[in-house]
Amino acid sequence: MDEALPRARQVYWLVGPLVTLAAVGLLLLVARHFDRLPVLPPECGFKKSLGIPCVGCGGTRAMRALAAGDVAAAARFNPAAVAGVFLTGLWTLSGWLRYLSATPVPPLVEQNRRLKRNAGVAAVMLVFNWIYLLLYLP
Repeated sequence: MDEALPRARQVYWLVGPLVTLAAVGLLLLVARHFDRLPVLPPECGFKKSLGIPCVGCGGTRAMRALAAGDVAAAARFNPAAVAGVFLTGLWTLSGWLRYLSATPVPPLVEQNRRLKRNAGVAAVMLVFNWIYLLLYLP
């Protein structure tokens, strides 16, 4: 009678990663067929007014190169865009593994701590990405 009850799988682990994966997949699909679209992307207002690239400059070209399978060219255009695509894949894989292993949802305090840590890491990544774009954007 001391049998442990099986842990329930938590959909919590899948919602964010799957929504993000769907958005990234849609972006890659649009990038793949970009030449056939009836509209062009707008000019970067930041670059147009200040003469320097913004943190997202080169993102469209990076996604187009990534959709064509040219990871090196994509990384030259915008390394953060490429990192974002690959991190989305890792996050989705991690979510599936946590879902399948029925990992319990962490307490709210732990979720907030992780959110702050990840936001800080993302901010530092974007700063380094912007420095790269300022120095090397083709």
